[in-house]
Amino acid sequence: MRKINKARYFTGMVIAPLLLALTGCGDAKVTPSEPLSSVCAQVAGKWSLITETDDSLCGGSGKTEETVFTVTQKQCQLTNDNGSMGTIDGTDITWTMPPWSVNGGDVTYSQASAKIQGKQIIGSYEWTWSDGHYQCSGVSKLHGSLVDNGEKVQRQAVNKEKNPMLSPREGTIAHTFSLQAADAKTVYLAGEMSDWQDDVFKMQQGEKGNWDLTLYLLPGAWQYKFVIDEQWRYDHNNPKTIDDGFDGFNSVIVLGKEIAASIPNPDIAHGVIINNDFDSKVLAGKSPFSLYLPPGYSPESGKTYPLLVLLHGYGANFQQWVKVGKIQHFMDNLINAGVIKPFIIVMPSGAKSQYIKGRETHIMDELIPYLRSQYHIKLGRAYTAISGESMGGFGAFYLAQRHPEVFGLSVPLSGYFDMHNYPEFKAEKSVLQSTLYFYCGTDDHISYASNEALVKLLKKGGIDFTYNKAPGNHTWRYWNAISTDVLTNISAFFNP
Repeated sequence: MRKINKARYFTGMVIAPLLLALTGCGDAKVTPSEPLSSVCAQVAGKWSLITETDDSLCGGSGKTEETVFTVTQKQCQLTNDNGSMGTIDGTDITWTMPPWSVNGGDVTYSQASAKIQGKQIIGSYEWTWSDGHYQCSGVSKLHGSLVDNGEKVQRQAVNKEKNPMLSPREGTIAHTFSLQAADAKTVYLAGEMSDWQDDVFKMQQGEKGNWDLTLYLLPGAWQYKFVIDEQWRYDHNNPKTIDDGFDGFNSVIVLGKEIAASIPNPDIAHGVIINNDFDSKVLAGKSPFSLYLPPGYSPESGKTYPLLVLLHGYGANFQQWVKVGKIQHFMDNLINAGVIKPFIIVMPSGAKSQYIKGRETHIMDELIPYLRSQYHIKLGRAYTAISGESMGGFGAFYLAQRHPEVFGLSVPLSGYFDMHNYPEFKAEKSVLQSTLYFYCGTDDHISYASNEALVKLLKKGGIDFTYNKAPGNHTWRYWNAISTDVLTNISAFFNP
């Protein structure tokens, strides 16, 4: 997996210009005995600011930057080094900021405020990035001080707690990652251990172009890549790889034992995976899907089965749950052990659609009716569920809300809930008919914040749901770890 972090490309570029405009936004106190121009002059000068950006809804992990700049004023008209302009009107400061074109989209600013008290400034602003198809937003908070003429700016270091994976802990296994990259300037290890952030684990350069890093990891499978001078590459010296969902590979190490239910067992009955192309009139082309038929399924038997619609993540494809999620092995093993009862799973294509608009119509009006006509599927919402991870988690929530007559159960896994894609949803006016069960890792820097926000919204609206949160990242290590519990709950819904 290589996570596309849009915020990483534009956050640093937009912070400084807006801060320059914001610094003129003082909470000026005007008295009859003091001319307005002299009050405005108090905000002029050199400012040193620390900005903390929450870009989690854009796939970022937070960013802290220091900016030093100069603000001037003339008759309460403020300007800065970049030419941004603002106006003081009593205690109110207003300014204009044109959109910035970054990473194929535009950044716009919807709200900003700040207070200046003496030589201190505290403020915040909201921003939105959009490329016309995908939209996300974030908030940046700032604090700093006015620097007197001739005073040296004291740079503030941002202290980062040492990552616990760099030191031995009970139950962990030491593993040294290494590669040869003689011409590289910087090399990072990225993967499930860093929640796919590319700036967490910096590797150390040794002799003869060798780079290495030792981590102390919990047992199980770990996916990873190297980031060599900002270029992602799987470990060519490790023969064990897995599809990364983006037409590439992740390298895999297994420390100790893997999850037993995820390992294929040759001594038990196996289900069948069918890959098929659906000729979609809605999408005006082929839309492939994967289908899991449980052990014992037979067209001649007449036995019918419940249906689970299982959605993939952003930028991946319909085979992600088979190739990376190992869903067929979980199903086979859990059915054989008697933990769950058999059901059919369909895994449709979603591309980067968020499962809205044409993809929604295709799944609901074409694919599900087709499956019911071709396979022995039990009819009714009591026998139809939907789940998925990341973008698929949003899709599981969205489709169940919009089609409660079809889905009796919705199970979003680490759903990325950008509600700009569902503007008509109002929790206080919603009557939830589908059973709703959320899962999310508390260390998930991509989706945890949006899960918390949606949960708060649903609680405010008086909607009943279950929220299972526990330590975990936005990774297949987390989703594989919860798969047994997820499938058990889905089976229990089908078989009360």
